[in-house]
Amino acid sequence: MRVTIHQPEHFPYMGYFQKIENADLFVILDNVNYRKNYFQNHNRFLNNNGVEEWFTVPVEKEATNKWIKDVQINTQLPWRKKLITKLQQNFKTDFTEVYNSDSLIKINMNSIKWAMKQLNLNTEIVFASELNVQGDKSELLANICKKLKATTYLSGPSGKDYLDLKYFDNIRVEYHNPIVNNPYSCIYNILK
Repeated sequence: MRVTIHQPEHFPYMGYFQKIENADLFVILDNVNYRKNYFQNHNRFLNNNGVEEWFTVPVEKEATNKWIKDVQINTQLPWRKKLITKLQQNFKTDFTEVYNSDSLIKINMNSIKWAMKQLNLNTEIVFASELNVQGDKSELLANICKKLKATTYLSGPSGKDYLDLKYFDNIRVEYHNPIVNNPYSCIYNILK
């Protein structure tokens, strides 16, 4: 079985989905710390005027002290309607259902599942937090693969820079090199 593991990003870029397409099982790495200023709560696209524009889901102030699965949305700011309108104006699509939660993981999973449906991807999804696996960094990834009886771990290209292969024992590690035309959100690539 070929497993890929990735943190739940917000409307990820197309390389994320190419990796999912090449795996038998996709593990959402939701039991690691939230990273500020990363793609977990924002992304970018080219707007109707050809200008790069960011869209962000504001999170609670304590987010950097929590696992991704526990991060809540900042409900004090009136961001939701404005963001949905911005996306509607640029993509002629209503994303209200994606943003109907106060949990970052739920919003991100809504965005990932929306894209998977648009791309006709049916890869099974499992949450790392439900696997009861311990470890840190490479050890955690390897232990997830072992728990799932993976024969191959499909890493992104940057895995070459950080993976410690000693933890993977008899699990083959492959590096997926995405072929993408631009770094923008999947929304931009799917709907433009």
